[in-house]
Amino acid sequence: MKTYLVGGAVRDLLLGGMPREHDVAFEGDAACFVRQNPGARKVGRDIDVYLLGGVEHLPLRGTLDEDLAARDFTVNAMALTETGMLHAHPQALADLAARVLRPASPTALADSPVRVFRAARFAARFPEFSVHPETLAQMREVAASGALDSLPAEQVCRETLKALATPCPGRYLKVLHAGGCLSPWFAELAGADGVPAGPVRYHTESVLDHVARVMDIAAALAEHRPPGEGGGAPQPHGAANGPAPDTWNSPEMSGMQPPRPELVAWMALCHDLGKVTTGADVLPHHYGHEDRGAPLARALGARLAMPVRFIEAGDMAARLHMRLARYAELRPGTRVDLLLAMHLRGLLPAMRLLVLADGTGKGMDTGPDCAQRQPDDAIVTASSPASGTGDALAPYDPPRIPDACMSRLEALRRRTESELATLLAVKLPPEFRNQGASSGAHLRELRSMALARLDEQVHAHGREQG
Repeated sequence: MKTYLVGGAVRDLLLGGMPREHDVAFEGDAACFVRQNPGARKVGRDIDVYLLGGVEHLPLRGTLDEDLAARDFTVNAMALTETGMLHAHPQALADLAARVLRPASPTALADSPVRVFRAARFAARFPEFSVHPETLAQMREVAASGALDSLPAEQVCRETLKALATPCPGRYLKVLHAGGCLSPWFAELAGADGVPAGPVRYHTESVLDHVARVMDIAAALAEHRPPGEGGGAPQPHGAANGPAPDTWNSPEMSGMQPPRPELVAWMALCHDLGKVTTGADVLPHHYGHEDRGAPLARALGARLAMPVRFIEAGDMAARLHMRLARYAELRPGTRVDLLLAMHLRGLLPAMRLLVLADGTGKGMDTGPDCAQRQPDDAIVTASSPASGTGDALAPYDPPRIPDACMSRLEALRRRTESELATLLAVKLPPEFRNQGASSGAHLRELRSMALARLDEQVHAHGREQG
């Protein structure tokens, strides 16, 4: 019985990378395969998929050529024999060399509508690939047919989670939009391309473009792992110049991990959903979009059957991103509430990355527009079509994060973690314990006072230095 390494594993090998997944196809029927491989275990419910040696095996769909023609995209329609002989779709090698994402057949996406999301996901994973016009044409046909409405949420969720973990997750949304496939699953963003992201002084793009750009930058920041963002324990303000022990091993941070790129990208996707609902009489301003966005983020997460942690993170991203961006101007009590809300859910590191990405390196000083101010030395090259035309078919440029932006992130990290350590060190006196809400209110007051004293020390130190 002949077997073949098929699909993305062959593509990745030819691109010079290590395959992420290994799929094997075999000739003949499943019963014969099981007889020859008694250790094979069926794992597919609706199709014959067998797990053998940790690798999924499934039968060819007809002949090898028929199987390749039935695959999703030409660059995935390749098979490698055990002896190293390559079999490929007639256009596969040319498209792989030209870095083109093209359907393997005229009905490839209609045959399996979830491939609409797979197309957008591959575009996000391979930003150097262009999207063939036929891909967008088939996406539009599938969307117009209504076939996306009946997809299982788990399938769309799986593709979305994979897309969020790619180098350019914002391109996932851009390609879905270009193919007319944001609705019904991403209905909150339908029409976002026609809504200005904000006043021209701060924004020159639509909400959709802004969200996609922030997603790309957030993903890049999450992968950057600068010194301190994966370590550096909370410490008092005055200790900012000394070496920092490991944040993640401290008692207060036990159980926390550095933020996963896909979680930060999801938070970026959700953070400005409320802007799409802004009334035309208010535009280009978006007053109160944080409160309007939180329920939209929850609805989107629930529709996609996202993990609970993602749904909670999207809600927090929408509600609190502007408050954290204005952190320096907040009163001590508000900072206590904000830090604890993020800390108790393990989302403070991810929220810091979101705030920096949302400002694309813009100032984190005081003032209501602090997250939008853009110093000349802190330009972030955001993901955009390399041609500069805004064409969704063109290859994408991943974002490049300058050192100035990382310095701003480090400054925010040091301050929030030092203040978190200060408030967590405050303990309620025995005589105020076990009094219900009264105990909580008293503890908050003590913590607020501790941060106020810390502010005074910092200001006094600044005056001495000045």
